[in-house]
Order: sequence, then C-alpha cells, then structure tokens
Amino acid sequence: MFTDAQKAPQRPYTTLCSTSSNPTRDMKKSSNLSLNLFFVAFTVLVTTIVIFTWEQVLRTPVFNWIDAHYFSNAAERWNLEQRIEHYFISTMVDVVVVTILLRLFNRQQRRLSASEERYRSLFEHAVAGIAVLTASDHKLLEVNNKFGAMLGYQRQQLIGKDIRELGWGISEGSTPEELVKALNGSLAEKRELTIQTAAGVRLAVAATSNTISTEKERLIILFIHDISRRKQLEAEKNEMQWQLFQSSKLASIGELSAGVAHEINNPLNGIINFAQLLKDDEVARTETQRMMLDRIIGEGERIAEIVRSLLTFARQDAPKSTHVNLAETIASSLALFGHQLVKDGITVSVELPVKMPLVWADSSRLRQVMVNMISNAHHALKAKSSGKKVLRITGRAVVEGDERKACLEFYDSGTGMDRKIIDKVFDPFFTTKRLDGGTGLGLSLSFGIIRAYGGNITVESEKGSYTRFRMELPAVGSDETVDV
Repeated sequence: MFTDAQKAPQRPYTTLCSTSSNPTRDMKKSSNLSLNLFFVAFTVLVTTIVIFTWEQVLRTPVFNWIDAHYFSNAAERWNLEQRIEHYFISTMVDVVVVTILLRLFNRQQRRLSASEERYRSLFEHAVAGIAVLTASDHKLLEVNNKFGAMLGYQRQQLIGKDIRELGWGISEGSTPEELVKALNGSLAEKRELTIQTAAGVRLAVAATSNTISTEKERLIILFIHDISRRKQLEAEKNEMQWQLFQSSKLASIGELSAGVAHEINNPLNGIINFAQLLKDDEVARTETQRMMLDRIIGEGERIAEIVRSLLTFARQDAPKSTHVNLAETIASSLALFGHQLVKDGITVSVELPVKMPLVWADSSRLRQVMVNMISNAHHALKAKSSGKKVLRITGRAVVEGDERKACLEFYDSGTGMDRKIIDKVFDPFFTTKRLDGGTGLGLSLSFGIIRAYGGNITVESEKGSYTRFRMELPAVGSDETVDV
C-alpha cells in the first residue's frame, strides 16, 4: 500500500483534455456538422415534395369537398381550408422525417450494440488480466475475468476497491518507482511485480499500464500477465544446469581418483613386497616385530583391495553383460567404504543364502547400484543422533510362476523419509543431500539400470525409523547358482 508521499503527482484534468488538436474530438465535430446539414437539407426536400404534392394533387379535391359542404360563411371555409393545409403539410413532413430519424437511430443502436458486444468479448476473453481504474483515487471501475481469476476474486468483489489494498509488491529486478508508475498509468514497458491473491499467495506478474482520458475523467488501464510458470521453469532450468555442473565436477573427480589410484598402486605394492621380504628374512625377530610385519602386510593388502575396487568402479568400459555373482558384487562395493562404516559406529550385516542365483548383467553397472545403496544408507545412519545404527543386506531366491528371481534388500535404521520424499526419491536431480554435494542422480540411475535388466526397485520408509530398498533381478536359470 502506498503512502501519500509515494503517490505520483497527478496532472490537472484540464491539462490532459484541453490540448489544441484532438483528432477524435475533431472527427466527432465534423461528423455532427455533416449530420445536421443532411437533416436540414432532407427536411427542406421533404417539405418541398409534400407542398408540391398538396398543390398539384390534393388541394383542389379537398377544397372542392369543403366548398360543397360549407355554404354559410366564406371566411370560415377559408380558415378551415388553411388549417387543413397546414396540418397536412406539417404532419406529413414530421412523419417522414421522424421515421427516417428512428430508422437511423435504430441502425446506429444496433451498430453500437454489436461493437460493444465485440469489444466486451475481447475484453473478457483476453489472455492478459485487464483492469480499468480511476486516476484520482485508484478505484477499480472494471476488470475482466482473467484479472479476477489471477487474484482469486469474483468480479463484483473487486469493483470499487482501491487497487493499492490488494497487496502489490516489488519483484526482484524491479524498483519502487516502477511500482508507482504501474499503478499511476505511466509504465510503458513490462516490469515484473508481485500481487497477493485472495488466498494470501504471492504471484509474479509482468505489468504495463497507460492512461486514457474521457470527457469527464482520466482513467488508468492496467495489463498484467501471469509469469509464475515461466519463473518456475527458469528456476528448474537453473537447478538442472547446476546439477549438470556438479555431475561434471564429480566425473572429473572420478577420473582424477582413478589416476591417483594408479599412482598409489605401485608404491603400495613395493611396501607390501618389502614387508614380505623382511618377514621371510631368517633374521631372528621378536614376537612384536613379527606382529608388526604381519600388520603392515595385512593393511597394505587391504589398501590394495580398495584401490582395485576403486579402479573397477571408475573404469569406463563399454557395457558387457555376463553372469554376475551378487555376493561378490556386494563384497567389492563394501570394500570401497573400508573402515568408514565401522568408524561411524555402524554395524554391517550381510545375510545371503548358501546358493545365490546368478543374474545376467554388466557387473560394473550393478556395482554402481550397490555402491549407491550403501552410500545412501551410510548417509542416513551418520545423520542419526542416537540409537543403534544398523546396515543389513539380505538376499534370497524367489520363484513366481515359471520365473526365478534374485532378490536383495538394503535395510538401514537411519533417519527414514516421509511420504513426500518417498514419492520423489527416484526422480532425476531430486536429493536431500544438497549441502553434502548430492546430485540427485544416484537413485534415478540405479532405477534405470535395474529396469534395463528386467528388474525393479521399490522403497518403504518411516520417518525417524528406517528405510528399506527392495531390488529384484531375473535369475539366469534354476540350476545356475554360486556358493556364497
């Protein structure tokens, strides 16, 4: 709402309407003068025709009839004849002229009605919201359907209302001066403003306005276009560009980590070999020294296994489907996390049947799915402040009719998700880990990979309690299994 200090200065009405040359007014004056001259000439013509007809056709028979019936007084006869003559001429002229006037008036009324209906239809069905308001007090005189629908009001609710009471505001990129111009009829170019709907929602609009002058007052015509959808699409576009940028950074980090892993591998093998040489040396060593050598060799081999798993995960080979052992895939995926899970107080449990069915897929792509599942569980468990932190991976073989499936479940006792998040969890670029570098691509890619191999992923969760992902993949065959 504006204060008095914010109101734009109003030009006097006489200044707006007393210009020396007004084409519309000049056209009206010229049209009225032509019409007046036409009726003067028409009236003279009709009068002449009526007088001529009376003198040449009707006067003699009428006067003869009067002379035949009035013998008493010549003066009275003459007066009667004059009155009849005047009455006939004036009546006939009036009837003809009035008839023509009425026909012209009705024709003009029909034209005006058709024109008004046409412009009313254009006004009501315009794609923009249109409002007409007084320049003096900003009271709404007329609004179209679109204007009312955008603000969430019925048309009659807006008529007579001060437009400044509807909660107009300034959008990003606009200035208070532009808002004042919009509501005072001097905003020639579109500017982004915000309006408040009847429900209290802020709506982004592009507004323009202009002034129109009538013979009695100055009016403001205001146009608004709903740009909230465009703003939403722009925000989504910016978000997607940011996500793609993040994905590009992650891809670069992946390439860098693969190179670093290669560089680590050689000196690491040297450390393991030198430690093994010291262990195999016949020099007498104490129990503590032997234990330290065994520890060096063991930790070195563990690091080497992590490096091998990292290189396998980062390798960009062309997809190649083979018989995949899910147990080995899970084990190599867990190896990537090393002691991070233990360090964060997470108990890991892997429960697979003695004979787990093989599946037909690309092992590196399945490993990507497993790593993503473990990573999500790790994040949820780290965010949990109290209680037991459990990551449990279970598997089983399921037979449905003639089809045999390998089923895996990833259960974590972490923070869980509410229904709104569950409904979007497989959407591309949706993530709850924005501040931690999440891209929102992990689960959508995992879903696509599993579906590509004829499988399915489902999720169930309870906020603050648990999350469980179920994964099903077609098994290769009833007798093709592997010992876990």
